[in-house]
Amino acid sequence: MKLKFIGAIDEVTGSMTLLETTSGKILIDCGLHQGLDFIVKKNLEPLPFEVRDISAVILTHAHLDHSGLIPHLVKLGFRGNIYATKPTLKLAKIIMADSAHIFEKSENHLLKSFYDIEDVIVATSLFKPQTFHVPFSALGMTITLLPAGHILGAASVQIQADQTIIFSGDLGRIEDPLIPAPEKCPKADIVVMESTYGGRIREGNLEIELTQFLKKIKTQSCIGIIASFAVARSQMLITLINQYYKLNPNDKIRLVIDGPMMIEANKVYKEFSQETKLPEILLESLENVEVIDHTREWESIKKQTGPLIVISSSGMVSGGRILRYLENWQNDTKACLFLPGYQAEGTAGKQLSEGNRTIHICDGKEITWSGEVISSQAFSSHADQNGLIDWLSNIDKSTAIYLNHGEKTSKECLVSKLHELGYQNVLIAGSK
Repeated sequence: MKLKFIGAIDEVTGSMTLLETTSGKILIDCGLHQGLDFIVKKNLEPLPFEVRDISAVILTHAHLDHSGLIPHLVKLGFRGNIYATKPTLKLAKIIMADSAHIFEKSENHLLKSFYDIEDVIVATSLFKPQTFHVPFSALGMTITLLPAGHILGAASVQIQADQTIIFSGDLGRIEDPLIPAPEKCPKADIVVMESTYGGRIREGNLEIELTQFLKKIKTQSCIGIIASFAVARSQMLITLINQYYKLNPNDKIRLVIDGPMMIEANKVYKEFSQETKLPEILLESLENVEVIDHTREWESIKKQTGPLIVISSSGMVSGGRILRYLENWQNDTKACLFLPGYQAEGTAGKQLSEGNRTIHICDGKEITWSGEVISSQAFSSHADQNGLIDWLSNIDKSTAIYLNHGEKTSKECLVSKLHELGYQNVLIAGSK
């Protein structure tokens, strides 16, 4: 077996690894490069393989940086099987369709015509849903999906042939409030592991920080806007807020959500609520949350005064319906924007988190935010350095470990830490 690391080598986006065997070739993940223009342009580079030679794609989870290139692969002629858990495939369909819609409606998008909804429909026809811990076969290899935490349906991939290889996928935090902790890495000959937070120990406490925000909005009677990723982060926030209000009914205020993809993702989370740590609370929270879904509802809510909490996407304030909330309340000095997630370079969320209060939106318009901005590092669904090390704790320390899906400094820091702990064969994927 041969490995070729194609994406997520120097960054945390565009995940794609080619596994070549005597029987054929498969891809582990097929993700879109996201971020600044020079990163997005990587999607337009020729793929380093013949698309029709790829027999299958194994998808670790639904996020766009792992699934978002699949429709383009289909457009180029791919017709192999796409394997993943049932929740992953249902969420991936929503995410890929949203991506296609963005490409189609944006006149100046770098990836306009990269793929369209018809390519997404063809891709979904290739889906082959799998179950955790139940082996299946592809190209003569035995493949097993193992729970990886992170988001609903996320998996690590175990491939057994002449050697055993484990692909971690994105690993979740051990103490995630909604998604069970990842299963530890089984013994293997080769481990390919993400290193997103390989150089970081998580700071802050998400429950304390969320409680402080909720109390602030209530006691100061202001507008609270939460910028949230539509998949995973939103469902966690809705559940935690509902749980807090059940325990503190006197603090309860109006909570609304606004985002088409968020609403669709909620349906998947409800369908698979039993795979979470809080199935009954999650189900109740998602069924009862107020949804802004029509123009007349928006026309009504934009005139409201506080206290009010709105959860809307996108999480990095890089588009989506959240912009209309920021525009509407930009002159309200009491309004509060909460950024409970990673903010990539070049995004409006990053600018706001660093103190810049004027951001550019579509059609040359600007928003100058007059209210408070609160950023938090406590809500990430990725394992930090301690979590990554814990995931490896059952393997032999002589195992070959390749680190991908991380910034250079994160990977170098994790390499150093693993060497310090006695792991003898740790390499950075793609390095010479």
